[in-house]
Amino acid sequence: MSPHVPMTAQEWFTVAELAELALPGLPTTKRGIQMIADREGWATYRDSTGAACFRPRKARGGGLEYHVSLLPEAARTKLSKVRPAKAERVDRESALLRYDRLPQTVKDEALRRLTIIQRVETLQRDGLTKNKAIEYAAQEIVRAARASGEKPAASERTIHAWFERVRGVAACDRVAYLAPSYAGRAATSAIPEEAWELYKANYLRLEKPTHARCYRDLEAIAAKREWTLPSQKTFERRIEAEVAENVRIHLREGPKAARHAFPYADRDKSMMHPHQVANLDGHIWDVFCLFENGVIGRPVSVAVQDIFSGFPLAVRFDTTLNHHGVRLALGDTFRDYGLVERLIMDNGTENQARQISGGHARFRCKAKVEEADGLLKILGIKPVFAKPYWGQAKPIERMFGDWARDIAKHPAFAGAYVGHKTDAKPENYRSKAVPIAEFERIVRLELERYRQQLGRRGAGMNGRSFADVYWEGVKAAPPQKLTTEQLRLCMLASEPRPMDRQSGFVSIMDHRYWSEALGALKRQRVIVRFDPADLSKPVYIYSLDGRFLAEAPRTMQGSYDNARDAQDISKAGRDYRRLTAAAAKLAKRLGIEDVAAELDGAPPAPARKATGNVVAPAFGVPRKPDTHSEFTSQADRVLLARFQGGS
Repeated sequence: MSPHVPMTAQEWFTVAELAELALPGLPTTKRGIQMIADREGWATYRDSTGAACFRPRKARGGGLEYHVSLLPEAARTKLSKVRPAKAERVDRESALLRYDRLPQTVKDEALRRLTIIQRVETLQRDGLTKNKAIEYAAQEIVRAARASGEKPAASERTIHAWFERVRGVAACDRVAYLAPSYAGRAATSAIPEEAWELYKANYLRLEKPTHARCYRDLEAIAAKREWTLPSQKTFERRIEAEVAENVRIHLREGPKAARHAFPYADRDKSMMHPHQVANLDGHIWDVFCLFENGVIGRPVSVAVQDIFSGFPLAVRFDTTLNHHGVRLALGDTFRDYGLVERLIMDNGTENQARQISGGHARFRCKAKVEEADGLLKILGIKPVFAKPYWGQAKPIERMFGDWARDIAKHPAFAGAYVGHKTDAKPENYRSKAVPIAEFERIVRLELERYRQQLGRRGAGMNGRSFADVYWEGVKAAPPQKLTTEQLRLCMLASEPRPMDRQSGFVSIMDHRYWSEALGALKRQRVIVRFDPADLSKPVYIYSLDGRFLAEAPRTMQGSYDNARDAQDISKAGRDYRRLTAAAAKLAKRLGIEDVAAELDGAPPAPARKATGNVVAPAFGVPRKPDTHSEFTSQADRVLLARFQGGS
């Protein structure tokens, strides 16, 4: 029952007033009524429309007043006889609050009534008396009703009653007082409290049973408990009225689904520029491909996207997500477009590998003191690790959705498309596998069309393409370009390796690399940067703190039965030894004889004086008198005699 429906002359009561009235179904003491109010939650109860059935008491002393709808039926009946309802006007705040919660059909009726009152007032300004104006307006209503074949919507008495309602009310508030009394649906049937709790426990669970199933289960329990249950619809309406939608989602669909009940934040990109923030993530394609090793599988790509424009900067393909793909995708971005300032990516192992994020604090591991700096740390890029599978944090997820919907369903991939989930496989599932080279060629072609597509409606797009927005921003704020040495860091893999103790060579995947410059270095642990796709190329040696040290080609390899290979290797060894001997001769200008001659004429070193608490030895000084006791001296003589063979 709505608290705004008048039932008695007084609708709001304190606990003391209810105790004084001694109503049936309620205790006659203030303490007894307060206990009922606490047990039934009067101080927090709201009806089905959301209106509060409690309000602060405005008189001295404060406290709460409770609406009459909270009382038992017998108490309400007694009140209606003792204090019948009077046609008293509610205060302005209550009237406007009630009007705001009315359904639109009731509000439309209030506006119709206001129109009739305004018509009467217009007739009064034209010279008619109020009674004559009301009579004339009522006749107009009757004529209109007869023309449409409907029943007249108002009579003279009704219009007089409407004027009485708005007497003394401001013109802007009239519509709230003219609204018909709306009580909503009738009060729901009583549900045993334990039955209600059992129904909620059964319905509000992750298996998401239907209302019909839960009601049948409750009927079986009610037969044993001898409960009388209302209809199933009553339970459904009470669930909707008392259990909030976000709570239902949390209990029936889980916490992950409930996260989406909270609105996502709108990100403002108007003050950004290209390459200020980029987004990197991996994507598994819904297409079967034939890889070069003969294996059929779904390719994986690592993509980089500019946040400001939505422009895809680079994409690399592989069989799995790994740090090599991340490194190469970043290398393509830096080589073709320029450096980025910040990089948003999730906490996958491929992104948090030491080769990429070394030196930065990560979710999966801590930065060690001896850990070599990764690519991002060396280039001064700040990594921002976001939640995986959370599109609100990574705009690139939206781009992947476009790829899955459009590019993965390219006509050339017909028969190789696998569907976006296991229960969405097409009828021609796995009837074809696209060669990986052909797949990559088509995807890159479609990706260029994706960049140039007009009609984009995102923030700042204004119907332009990603490419238009990107190049316009680059013209205003060009990104920083990398040098050849910096690009080498991106395009080459890196591994920490120890130098050989004797010759100083380094080994990568059973291949040895050495050069004269490398051999001249102190034996230490170094960072080796190499091309994993072609191990025959030279490698680049860096110190652990990122300094370039040397370039080293792969050492010569020969066959056991090839004399020419042996001769070449032997000659290279002789040349290296000869150069080493020449360098050694140039390293010293004086001989050991010069050192001996200088020592022969040098005076002895001065004696060192003891300082502090250090005690210096004093040789040749007589010892102090023996202070041993007689017993100690006798024991010494006995031990000496035994040592010399005596008894």
